[in-house]
Amino acid sequence: MRRFVSAVLIAASVMASPALAAMSAINPALLQNLDARPKKIVLLPPQVFVFELSAGGVPTRMADWEAAARDNLSAAATRVAQESGLFELLPAPPLAPADLDRLDAHIGLYDRVAQSVFVYGRGEQSAWAHKKNEFDYTVGPGLAFLREQTGADAALIVLGADFISSGGRKAAFIAGLALGIIMPLGQSFMTAGIVDLKTGDVQWMSFDASSHMDSRNPADVDGLMRTLYQTWPAATR
Repeated sequence: MRRFVSAVLIAASVMASPALAAMSAINPALLQNLDARPKKIVLLPPQVFVFELSAGGVPTRMADWEAAARDNLSAAATRVAQESGLFELLPAPPLAPADLDRLDAHIGLYDRVAQSVFVYGRGEQSAWAHKKNEFDYTVGPGLAFLREQTGADAALIVLGADFISSGGRKAAFIAGLALGIIMPLGQSFMTAGIVDLKTGDVQWMSFDASSHMDSRNPADVDGLMRTLYQTWPAATR
């Protein structure tokens, strides 16, 4: 599981879900020149990890659920972008093994950058308020080969994790309530970000946590992508 997702889910288990919903960080340079917003964006394969929580709270990774969740995210990201007219979202091209390795390495780097943006880049802590304007987050120019292959200006990266309660976990939750014990149920955390393919600079990131979303459900994922996209500058004009 990606380092960023696991770290934020720990925070999400402590904080109330509404406080985490629809948070975003935007590169000030993009806000100052909205005409520079990317028009064509390539969607990289979503990296979402799905787990089932046992009655005792032990997570088990579910490969078939992950496949469904990733398909749902790809479909919803493309559909909602097209319907809203925010930008043209292109599918990722077939890649040679060397390019796949390079892509995976940069998604890992992006994962670390996303953690920094979540903690510091939104400027919500007084000690780090300056980072909201000194927005110098980047993954470097190593993804420029995608620009050459697709003609896209930027890449959309989606990361996330979804913990889904089993029937036993839900029963334990109800039994715990009767005893005055609150047991946490499933929680999801998703983040989407757009990276300039020429420079590798992060243009925008949006974050959302929910205790109600099921990434296996296309309607839930559609609602998630609409929520994430609402923080894109084009959506506020």
